[in-house]
Amino acid sequence: MPKLILNGKNEADKIALFLEESEKLLGKSLLILQCDGRTEDSTYVRLKREMGERLGVLVSVSYTKDKDELREILNDANTDDTIDGILIQLPIAGATKEETEQIVGTIYPSKDIDGLNPKSKFIPAVVRAVERIMEIFNVDSDQPVAVVGALGEVGKRLMPRLVTLGYKVKGFDKGDNLADLKDCEVVIGSTGVEGLIKGDMVQNGFVGIDLGYPKGDFSGDALAKALMITPVPGGVGPLTVVELFENLGEI
Repeated sequence: MPKLILNGKNEADKIALFLEESEKLLGKSLLILQCDGRTEDSTYVRLKREMGERLGVLVSVSYTKDKDELREILNDANTDDTIDGILIQLPIAGATKEETEQIVGTIYPSKDIDGLNPKSKFIPAVVRAVERIMEIFNVDSDQPVAVVGALGEVGKRLMPRLVTLGYKVKGFDKGDNLADLKDCEVVIGSTGVEGLIKGDMVQNGFVGIDLGYPKGDFSGDALAKALMITPVPGGVGPLTVVELFENLGEI
């Protein structure tokens, strides 16, 4: 069993307490666009709404499954001075990958607190969460790091950020020879393929950061070899939520 299993909720609560005490989010406004056709909060939207309200943020949620209506709401929100931050909760119902990229690319960079627009002024919240975990786990810049899922939505944002921070990073994707993960002391899984990373692919005492949803990228025998690991659920997720609000606080 890993010697350290990160409690993401406890770590997120520490950040949230700091944000509460700073009062820098009081009165900020956030619009969340939920685009799956439901007219009630999804789990992730509910968690973001609750965190925002805890921190004194004025949170509103708009529900739609129509891509054209979504574009109209987004265009209005971009130019609405009463809205500080905009967040699109993915996926967008009925949208292709290309359409999704086009839509999120129209969020004003100054309001895009999730860092989805390539021109966003903000580091994506999940990338900030990984940075925070690397600090908690005391990962040194000379420890080789693997990102599995380097070409995915998270991986392609995470890879260049880690390089900028001075880490030695090697990217892998689905279909690559994952046996080479044994060369890396830190393995980040971000494919969403349950149990993709097996025990015989990783070294004893490796550090695992699991971004896979909903069941985790690491198999049970891989987890058993880890020195430190983030669980799914309860690891990276809570930190990602609070990092959104750290971004909002910078507006």
